[in-house]
Amino acid sequence: MIEKLFHTILTIPFAWVGFLGLIFFTKITIPEKWLSESVKYYSMIMVALCLALFGLTYLESPSSLLLDYNEWINVGTYQFKMRFIVDLLGATYALLSSILIGIIFKFSRNYLHKEEGYFRFIFLMSILLFGLNVVSFARSLDLLFIGWELVGTTSVLLIGYFYAQNQPVRHSVKAIISYRLCDMGILAASAWAHHYVHSTDFVLLPKLLGHAHGGIALIFIGLFVIWASLAKAGQLPMSSWLPTAMEGPTPSSAIFYGALSVHLGPFLLMRFYDYFAHFPVLLVVIGVIGGVSAVYASLVGRTRSDAKTMLAYATITQVGIIYIEIALGFTNFALFHIVAHASLRTYQFLRSSSIIQDFYENPVVIHNEAIKRKLSFEKFLSPKMRKKVYVHALHGFHLDYFTSQVLNVLCLPAKIYIKWENQWMEYDRKLLKWIVGRK
Repeated sequence: MIEKLFHTILTIPFAWVGFLGLIFFTKITIPEKWLSESVKYYSMIMVALCLALFGLTYLESPSSLLLDYNEWINVGTYQFKMRFIVDLLGATYALLSSILIGIIFKFSRNYLHKEEGYFRFIFLMSILLFGLNVVSFARSLDLLFIGWELVGTTSVLLIGYFYAQNQPVRHSVKAIISYRLCDMGILAASAWAHHYVHSTDFVLLPKLLGHAHGGIALIFIGLFVIWASLAKAGQLPMSSWLPTAMEGPTPSSAIFYGALSVHLGPFLLMRFYDYFAHFPVLLVVIGVIGGVSAVYASLVGRTRSDAKTMLAYATITQVGIIYIEIALGFTNFALFHIVAHASLRTYQFLRSSSIIQDFYENPVVIHNEAIKRKLSFEKFLSPKMRKKVYVHALHGFHLDYFTSQVLNVLCLPAKIYIKWENQWMEYDRKLLKWIVGRK
């Protein structure tokens, strides 16, 4: 029963995305009302299926269903199989994804009414749901990477949703650079795991460690996985792109940077937790990253004045706390925290457009009463130190400058090559002009 439900949950989104893709590339015009009605019933079916799967896996917990399919790729004697795991962790995240994306579909029906890119928005959100289902049930890094990239691609395209404006396009480029830098971590972890452990299976990896060779290389596999989780989760040093990703429509900001995409980092760490448990130093690294990111985002977020940016930094803070929970071994509590936080942030992001109106209707504002913010941990600092921290937090602790300098260094070889190529093209033009002149 569980296997049939799982097949249905993967097949229906795949077929729906294929159907929308066919319409998108053939440029067939679909009435907005028909599209919104179809999406409503599609989301209701997905919620019902995921709820049934969650109920069955909850009854079977903590056991899980392991599914192996035919070889995906054969390289010599090495076989890459399509491997899935159906357990409570994946079923919970799939159910959360289907419910929240269904809410976004419903909200967007009015929010993006008569918007030129409404069909494009629905198409990308449908790809997102399929990618999240792949990530939720993938049992190996090889397969997880496919869903991971689908989520990242839709995220970038929705940040640049208003592509006629310069700012959204610029911020979408910043996001894709951050994604690609960290996505290399999954590729590196996969390559090293195949070389040293001969598998990227989340279930088999911890069992094969005793027979693996490499020593320090096994720790680097875990470090690569941690690095891969940072961009999606917006943790340091990859935090600066997330607040700028608010250029997209509010529904996409809610589902990506308040609810689902931003929690894929902690989800990956929970999938890999049995591996991390063999190397306590990796758990320490996760805890330190989460703690530093939470303090950083809390300080910077308190200096921001616009609602969506404040929510973005608040999200980074909470995800940092989830990292700490995972490092301490509270994985079940971390999963509960993800569900609760994603639900709350979705509501807050969707309500962000109305916050200004609500603020001006507040009787405190009408009577011009001064609003004083209560001090938090900064009360332990001296007034002089408090001012210094505020100034640095106002500038985001210069993280944008630091990342831009790093990117300049990384792009230096490409810049040198382009300059060298342009120089030679100039020489070619002069030489050609000289030859033509002599004739």
